[in-house]
Amino acid sequence: MIGAGALGCEFLKMFSIMGLGTEGLLTVADDDNIETSNLNRQFLFRKENVGSSKCLTAVKRVEKMNPDFKSKAI
Repeated sequence: MIGAGALGCEFLKMFSIMGLGTEGLLTVADDDNIETSNLNRQFLFRKENVGSSKCLTAVKRVEKMNPDFKSKAI
C-alpha cells in the first residue's frame, strides 16, 4: 500500500479488522513524517508522534489493534 496518511490510516484499520494481513504480509510505503496538522484527520497518530515516520507509526498502531496483522513499513 502506498501512503499512510488520511486514507491510508483508514485502509490500514479496515485491513486489520478484516484480517487481511494475517496470512501474508502487507507492505506500507510513505516517506512523509507526521506533522501537527495531520492529527485532526489521521486518527492513528498522536501528539507524541509528531516528527515520526507515518508508515512506521501507523503500522505499529494497527498491529496493536490486531496482533496477528503482519506488515512491513518502508
